Amino acid sequence: MLKAYSVFKDLDKKAYEILTNAGIQLELSTSIERPNKEQLEKLLNDYDILIMGVKEKLTEDMLAKVEKKKIIATLSIGVDHIDKSFFESDLIKVINCQTSNVISVAEHIFALILGVKKRIIEANDIAIKGGNKTQLSDRSNDISSSTIGIIGAGKISREVIKIAKVFNMKIYCNTLNPEKHKDLLHQGVEFVDIDTLLTNSDIITINIPLNEENKNLISKDKINLMKKSATFINTSRAEIVDMNELIKYADENRTFNVGLDIDAENYKEILNTKRNNVIVTPHIAGVTKEAIKRMDVELADNIREYLEKN
Repeated sequence: MLKAYSVFKDLDKKAYEILTNAGIQLELSTSIERPNKEQLEKLLNDYDILIMGVKEKLTEDMLAKVEKKKIIATLSIGVDHIDKSFFESDLIKVINCQTSNVISVAEHIFALILGVKKRIIEANDIAIKGGNKTQLSDRSNDISSSTIGIIGAGKISREVIKIAKVFNMKIYCNTLNPEKHKDLLHQGVEFVDIDTLLTNSDIITINIPLNEENKNLISKDKINLMKKSATFINTSRAEIVDMNELIKYADENRTFNVGLDIDAENYKEILNTKRNNVIVTPHIAGVTKEAIKRMDVELADNIREYLEKN
């Protein structure tokens, strides 16, 4: 019988049943603390299957201590917290969640767009102090019929496109392989190079994974291409963007709006000033109550299916 360990103590009941019915002996964490590196190394050695999240970092040196086949199952779409050596090893199978939080992230993208365009946070601060609309630093804006530029053509981008069409938006998309996404042309999407997208879009959203190729993709030069009235949204990894230059651009152009869903603790110095044109959430887009339940079940199903085929 395979032994599995979950660093999460509250794995969904249905997910638990899927795994145990597959003949897996599953142990759930009893600690509120997530495992440190030393504890992770022990878990890798003691169990056949490790269920973890993005807070668990697997480094190349940890792989050297693995002596038999393991399944690394991560409750996330992104896998950049796992060193590439794990994917190259014959001893390791990495399983992630491809679809469960896609809708949740797409909804959050539009929450950020509407939050900054409609000046929700600033207006709330004014209202609870008994103020009125004349105290807003600027009028709010509609998003209907504006141009949205979407970087990436994956599952999240496709959900964003569905919502954008409700707002009658013109849709630009930049992707490395547009020929693989020709079906989007029938939805009114126009594929463009990244400079054209950044220059002409009213709203820009990034929906791509972090890797060596796109680290700092949105550099200072790219930021300076954007309209001074544009809205820039990033719910992907912060390292894809030059954060210092992005916030500097927002400070220099108060009509430029920024919405971020990132690991905010890594950017305390940049974000320690409250700004009317910047909204930041601490990487919560994909962890709604509904998404977590879906992810638990999807991951359990993926583990079961992999074992049945192997």
